[in-house]
Amino acid sequence: MTGTDGAARVRAAFTSAADADRAAFVAYLMAGFPTEADAIEAGSAALRCGADLLEIGVPFSDPMADGPAIAEAGRVALAAGGGVESALRILRALRSGGHGQPILVMSYLNPLLALGEGVGLRQLADAGADGLIVPDLPAGEMPQFERAAAASGLGLSFLVAPNTSAARLEAAIEASTGFLYVVPLFGVTGARERVAAGAVELLGRIHVAAAGRVPVAAGFGLSSAEQVHELAGAADGVIIGSALVAALRDGGPDAVGSMVQRLTAGTKRS
Repeated sequence: MTGTDGAARVRAAFTSAADADRAAFVAYLMAGFPTEADAIEAGSAALRCGADLLEIGVPFSDPMADGPAIAEAGRVALAAGGGVESALRILRALRSGGHGQPILVMSYLNPLLALGEGVGLRQLADAGADGLIVPDLPAGEMPQFERAAAASGLGLSFLVAPNTSAARLEAAIEASTGFLYVVPLFGVTGARERVAAGAVELLGRIHVAAAGRVPVAAGFGLSSAEQVHELAGAADGVIIGSALVAALRDGGPDAVGSMVQRLTAGTKRS
């Protein structure tokens, strides 16, 4: 995958979902949790059972944006030797298994920089990644990194939150070549009983600001088909992470597939 292929594939997945009158469903799993084999099987189950896109998280020792479920998964994965190399093996396995949906890697900046400038990005693209999410990298802070991602064919998705300034929101919209990742609440990741207050209104304002330039997807805190449906009308996509990580922990890969099937029912808009 070279040039802008990855970014184009990510955006095409959102377009395909919109054409079917639904929000795209983005599933998140942690590389190497609870084992690498489990992560591969769970990723395959998620993609078979309706996920339009898959995020593979890279475990990190200081996961400042992650809540208990994902942080603990990261600790388990790191203790077993997980990291970027594990994500690469999972990517290759999923592609070898015939899964063609867009796959993004979500990683803090340090594990990527530790591989050398541009090296890790090229490895991810060569293994089959289409995009990259770096939660501790604001848009415009490292132009050379953004250029290296584009040169590797990886679409970048930047995060914005309720307190993101208008200037930073515009920068994130302009720099996001994959999708714009909206965190509709304050705090860390983790499944919650209800959609954050003001989330639908926030997404509406961001949608107006994006003006069709980039798909807008919402994550952090979603765990039920009802919550997914509540945001499906306001977002181009919904992202589920902690609930799927917990399902994998408690029920194995089959539980991930079953949860994806239940949650994707909420993506329909009519």
